[in-house]
Amino acid sequence: MEPLIELQDVTVFSHDYAVLESVNLTFYKGRSTVIMGPSGCGKSMLLKVAAGIIPPDQGRVLLEGRSLDRLSARSLQAFRGQSGFVFQDAALWANKSIFENLALPLQYHCDRLDPAEVNARVESLLAAMSLGDSPALRPDALSAGERKIVSFLRAVSLEPSLLFIDEPTPSIDHQMIARMLRLIHDLHDRGCTIIAVTHDAHLTSLIASDLVVLQAGRVLEAGPIADVRRSPRPEVREILAQVLSDAATYDTDI
Repeated sequence: MEPLIELQDVTVFSHDYAVLESVNLTFYKGRSTVIMGPSGCGKSMLLKVAAGIIPPDQGRVLLEGRSLDRLSARSLQAFRGQSGFVFQDAALWANKSIFENLALPLQYHCDRLDPAEVNARVESLLAAMSLGDSPALRPDALSAGERKIVSFLRAVSLEPSLLFIDEPTPSIDHQMIARMLRLIHDLHDRGCTIIAVTHDAHLTSLIASDLVVLQAGRVLEAGPIADVRRSPRPEVREILAQVLSDAATYDTDI
């Protein structure tokens, strides 16, 4: 397996509290990794550090062996254009319509596309998730689930080779989750590396190649999902059973 993103001795502080502490972790190219752990253990922070959104206070993050903080502006822009991020709170532009929110990354990163091509791609994305009747609405006119769907569509609009997803399924109905999964699987089948934070046992069982178990800002276990499932460490098994709500689900679905 070829390393894509590596976290080396990464520590992140919030005031005097270590949200992440001495994290060493590798995400491999073409793999689909799910990060799990109790609420408040640092999962979202880990995802944002791996994506280069938040720099670590200590340690470094490598992209294919190159430190993110030493990339040239052009290389960093290329990385942004090849990756997508689904934020837990959607993080949409409040003063722009759904259509404009989806068009922005295409206009910024794909200057080769003319306006007609941008419009066609946005319309295709909206149709894929049955939002084609609402392109002029602004985020505050949408439900929490609809905002999350738009955030997801924005993240996949560039057909990224690396996709970060933070809690994609809360407030979204089963039909929409199924459509989201189809898009995720399509990307993964084309070689996209996926790194996701989720409490959803069903989603984990469908997309995860690898599993990371986090507790209080530290990695307890990481590796192929079958190996993590068989971990002899009681704290790992306890966290997985707790996060997935049911020990039977953990023992069978995953």
